[in-house]
Amino acid sequence: MAFLILIYNGVITIIFIILFIAWSFANTHQATGSIIYGFGAIEPAEVRWLFSLLLALILFACVALHELGHSYIALKHGIGIKSITLYFFGGVAAMEDIPRNPGLELKMAFAGPAVSGILGLAFWLAGTQISSYLGLSHPLSIIFTNLGLMNFILMAFNLLPAFPMDGGRLLRAWFAFGMPYVKATRRASDIGKIFATLMFLLGLATLNFMLLFVAFFVYVGASEEEKATEISISLEGIMVQDIMSTRVESVSPDMTLEELKELMFRDKHRGYPVMEGEKLQGIVTIADLQKVAPERRAGTRVGEVMARELYLIGPEDEAATAMKTMNELQIRRLPVMDGGGLVGILSREDLVRAIELCRERVH
Repeated sequence: MAFLILIYNGVITIIFIILFIAWSFANTHQATGSIIYGFGAIEPAEVRWLFSLLLALILFACVALHELGHSYIALKHGIGIKSITLYFFGGVAAMEDIPRNPGLELKMAFAGPAVSGILGLAFWLAGTQISSYLGLSHPLSIIFTNLGLMNFILMAFNLLPAFPMDGGRLLRAWFAFGMPYVKATRRASDIGKIFATLMFLLGLATLNFMLLFVAFFVYVGASEEEKATEISISLEGIMVQDIMSTRVESVSPDMTLEELKELMFRDKHRGYPVMEGEKLQGIVTIADLQKVAPERRAGTRVGEVMARELYLIGPEDEAATAMKTMNELQIRRLPVMDGGGLVGILSREDLVRAIELCRERVH
């Protein structure tokens, strides 16, 4: 089972968001018939801030549970979770694979809002009971009723059909029952961008910077998800051996960096496998070369600067897997090994070329 990692965009960011939420509740007092929003009327200030901070912490825990709802369904169906990133309006569970089964995606997308809805109902019912005994203005009544309301808002907001939010994923799954997956993604993405544009215009009109941020997040997320889906589907059925470079030029660990620079300039290659006999020792790239001052390159050997930690791939592995590996590790090439020997090199350029040639399959 994959480990669940809660990534909070840096300690400073999460502290700032929690304090901002606490400040908002500490300085707000709005009473309606059945709820008091905020702790602004509670004295002394220390008590007001204590309850506001407590509410902010519990609210963030609720956002985490929302994302864990998605993750639970994913893990239950064998899909690993790389990380969970939390924002003030929700979060993103980064999955190793996006399911192509629309029925499974429906379950996964709905799980988060369902958790928020259940939490909202539980907090609201508890709040109404507490209010009947202690009164609407009691801090505990305010905490529970406000948490109920905020979880309902979180559920409703995430159900907006603004891809890649939960509602947008539900929409894509619904589309995918009747059309190809990439077309369903494109249609859901277009609708998500329309919602993002409307949110942006509303944010500008009301000077709501939070809404502007959400609009930017939705628009960029929809564009990136559409692009990633097209790439993934365009590489379907393509193996590494179909697109790798089999004519591999290698260098010796004893070659100087000055000689390597001349070789790169002549062949217009950005990296080479480093071979000693028939054994692969490492990979050397232009980035390794540039780390050494020009005056020291004539006396520095490739073996001194090459990368020894190698990430390998086999000729019968899928090209989409290679693309994912390169993106995750931020590398540009992978040695292709078969039977203990180097049989080719797969570069990012090879993958881009394959995507361009095969893209017409997804249109």
